[in-house]
Amino acid sequence: MKLDLLDIYTDYLISQNQQATATGLSNLLDGQVSHDKITRFLNSNPGGSKELWQYVKKQVRHLEQDKGGVLIIDDTIEEKPYTDENEIVCWHFSHTQGRSVKGINLLSCLISYGDHTFPIGFEVIKKDMHFCDVKTKKEKKQSSITKNQHFRALIQQAVANQVKFEYVLADNWFGAKDNMEFIHYKLKKMFIFGIKSNRLIAFSEEGRKKGQYQNLNTFNFKDGDKRIVWLKELAFPVALITKFFKNKDGSTGVLHIVTNDLNQEADRIYEIYHKRWRIEGAPQAHKEVKHELKALCISCTNDGEDPPKSVFRNGLQTTLSCCY
Repeated sequence: MKLDLLDIYTDYLISQNQQATATGLSNLLDGQVSHDKITRFLNSNPGGSKELWQYVKKQVRHLEQDKGGVLIIDDTIEEKPYTDENEIVCWHFSHTQGRSVKGINLLSCLISYGDHTFPIGFEVIKKDMHFCDVKTKKEKKQSSITKNQHFRALIQQAVANQVKFEYVLADNWFGAKDNMEFIHYKLKKMFIFGIKSNRLIAFSEEGRKKGQYQNLNTFNFKDGDKRIVWLKELAFPVALITKFFKNKDGSTGVLHIVTNDLNQEADRIYEIYHKRWRIEGAPQAHKEVKHELKALCISCTNDGEDPPKSVFRNGLQTTLSCCY
């Protein structure tokens, strides 16, 4: 009986709500595939972004569009509160929770054409540098490569792979000046980013030159407002769109997004940006995403698995939770 171990193992991960192990999968298959065979398969698969792209490339090329494609960078943390700390399983600040949590931080890059979405790259945040905090005198960890550097590298790789897209979508974590300039000047692409309410803005080129910036949260914008503004330290203007929404607790939230597409209507910009949320919170499974994420399944899941290898299994499950 010829079995596709990649398909079998990935479906096992997707359906598993407890610890996934090679032994567990072998038992589930009534021994048709041995524990050792599964382990050898997982250890032999490099499973990086390059391998993921090779796996999804054919389907991306089949469905790609000259217009309408959006590149989505998603930042997520799979919490691992009971796992021993190392360079990968460590403390990361969660901007959704507003606090630091222990777990695996994964950046994933997805391309979306209409109803079809494919993961085409990923980076695992690795805190490989140790330093002593001057105030607390405690040892801390940080990454030698920043998230924003990983962010730009993922986009640059998508361009190198000739992935067709019009917009780059990301939340306010990536609304940095360097990221905007990279997309605007170097790639000649459009972006739609969330920005924090404490950003400084000017309403004219003259105001920018004179340094007449004001805090964004001091203005009373209306829902759906669109203004052309200059962000501090950014040399080109952007369109600022403000949207109000209801939180689960009944309170009113406000979202500020900016884009270098100055001519597009505010509602259309918001509609495009909303594709990020559809990817993050869609209740229905995107079948294509499920199959492409199988390329992440490379970890050895025996009892003594190596933490760096295990990150890809966790990365798979984390990304699935964002794409379904």
